Amino acid sequence: MFGTMVEGGVDDSREGDLRSAWDERATGELPTGLVESYLMRADDGVWRIVTIWESKEVVMAMRAKVDKPTAILIFEQAGSRPSVSMWTVEGRAGRGDH
Repeated sequence: MFGTMVEGGVDDSREGDLRSAWDERATGELPTGLVESYLMRADDGVWRIVTIWESKEVVMAMRAKVDKPTAILIFEQAGSRPSVSMWTVEGRAGRGDH
């Protein structure tokens, strides 16, 4: 598995824009290879979209097909310039069927 994190600060007045953009995309058709994705907020106003993918290859294939990944567009709709990081999943713990 492979993870992406898109992170940015969002002004309090634009949080609704971020949430609306997330809701619009999260209820639509999700990209091939996406396992799960989370919209997360820290107490200091920093937001993250953390997404787990089947593999690095599906992320790179998706990125090759689009001008900008969806998570970046979500932040931009809220007036933020996010940073992106990518991670190889080296271990997992939890409940459920994943």
